[in-house]
Amino acid sequence: MLPLKTLIPTVALALTVALSGCQSMDTFGVGVNQARSDRAETLANKGDYAGAAYLYENLARSNRGQQRRKYLQRALMYYERAGDKASVSRIRAGISNEAVRTSPIRSGEIAVLLPSSGVYAKAANAVRKGIDSVHAQQPKGKRPTLHYIDSSEGKLAGAIQQAKSAAMIIGPLSKASVQKIVSGGSTKPTAITLNQVSNYSPRGVYQFGLSPTAEGEMIAEKAWADGHRTSSIIYPNTSWGSRYEKGFRQHWKALGGAVAGNVRYAQNANDFSSKVGALTKNPADAVFIVAKPSKARQIRAQLLLAGSRNPAVYASSTAYDRRLYGHKDSDFENVWVPVLRWTVPGATPSSIPSYKELQSGGALTPGLAKFYAFGIDAMLLALNANNLSRGKVLTGATGNLSLDSNGVIRRDMVWLHYQNGTLTKHEPRS
Repeated sequence: MLPLKTLIPTVALALTVALSGCQSMDTFGVGVNQARSDRAETLANKGDYAGAAYLYENLARSNRGQQRRKYLQRALMYYERAGDKASVSRIRAGISNEAVRTSPIRSGEIAVLLPSSGVYAKAANAVRKGIDSVHAQQPKGKRPTLHYIDSSEGKLAGAIQQAKSAAMIIGPLSKASVQKIVSGGSTKPTAITLNQVSNYSPRGVYQFGLSPTAEGEMIAEKAWADGHRTSSIIYPNTSWGSRYEKGFRQHWKALGGAVAGNVRYAQNANDFSSKVGALTKNPADAVFIVAKPSKARQIRAQLLLAGSRNPAVYASSTAYDRRLYGHKDSDFENVWVPVLRWTVPGATPSSIPSYKELQSGGALTPGLAKFYAFGIDAMLLALNANNLSRGKVLTGATGNLSLDSNGVIRRDMVWLHYQNGTLTKHEPRS
C-alpha cells in the first residue's frame, strides 16, 4: 500500500487529467464536426452531392440547436442538387420541426407559419432563409424567439391554434390560407401575412405580398406622373400576366387615362411582330410590357421597328435580369422597370443581409431571389411593427415599406431606367 504522502499527489494528478479530459470534450466534438463537414464538402466538390448530403444529415443527428439546423440546411441543398426528391421532403419536414431559440428574450416570441410540403415548399424555404438571415443579425440580447410551425395544406387550423401564445405571427404564405386569416376577422396576436387577398385588413392583420396587381397599379401611377395619358398593354396569356394587366388597366382608367391597345401573346411565342403591329395601330404615349427578360427585349425591339414614334416604355419587374446589370443593354432603349432593391448590385443598405452574403453562404437559388427578399422584409416588418403603425417608412429588400390606413403594407420599388444602352437607378420616394 502506498504511503498517504505519495497517494495524495497521485490522486490529484489523476483528477487533473480527468477534468482536463472533460473540458476538452467540447473541443473534441467541434473537431469531429469540422472533419466530417470538410469531408462532405470534398465530396460535393467532386460532384457527389448525395454523399455530401448524407454526411450532413448524420452530422445533424449528433448536434442540437442552430448547429443542427445549419447541417440540415446543407443536407437539403445537396439533396436538391442530387435530385433526391424523397430526401428533400424528409429534410424539409425536419427543418420545419426545428425551433430557433435564443436567450435572453426581450422582443417576445414570433411564430412563423410556413408550409414544409406542397407546391409552396421551395418558396417557403427561401422565405425562411431570408427571415433567418435578419434574425441572425440581431444583437443576442434582443433576438426574439422564432417558432416555425408547419402550415401545409390541412394543417393551418392547428398551426394558428399553436401560434396563439406568440407575441406575433408571420405568415401564412398561400392565398387560400391568408384568405382564411382575413375572413376570420380581428386577430390576436398581430399577424403579418405573406400574401395579399384584399385591400382591407381586419384589426390585428397586416397584409404583405408581392402582388402583380399592386405592381401594375404602381407602374400606372408612375406613367401617369410622368405626364402620359394614353397607354397600350402587351402581356402573356397567363394568370400572372393577367394580374399585371388588370392592376395597370384598372388603375390607369381610375386616374383618367385611356387604353389605346391591349393584346395578349402566347407564353411560348418568339415572334411578336403581328402582336406589336396590332398594338401600334392606335399610337399611345406609353406602352406597358409584361414579360420575362428575353421576351421583354424582343417585344421592345419590335416596337422600335414598328414605326418612327418612340413611346415611353414601362416593363414589369419580371423583365429585369440581374446578370445584365452594368452591361450595355441597347435592346431596352428608354424603358422603365421597377425592381427589388435587394437584386440591384450595391443598392442594399448595410442593415439588411445582402444578395452576395446569402450567395456566398451557399444558401441562394437565383430563381427564388424575390422570396429571399420577401423573407428579409417580413422579419424587418415584425421587428419594426410599432414604427410602421406610427406612419414611418421602412427601407426594405423589396422596396420602401409603409402601412396604409387599411392595414396593407405598400411597397415603393426602386426604378431602373435604360437609356442609350446604359441604366440609371432611381430610389423610391421616402
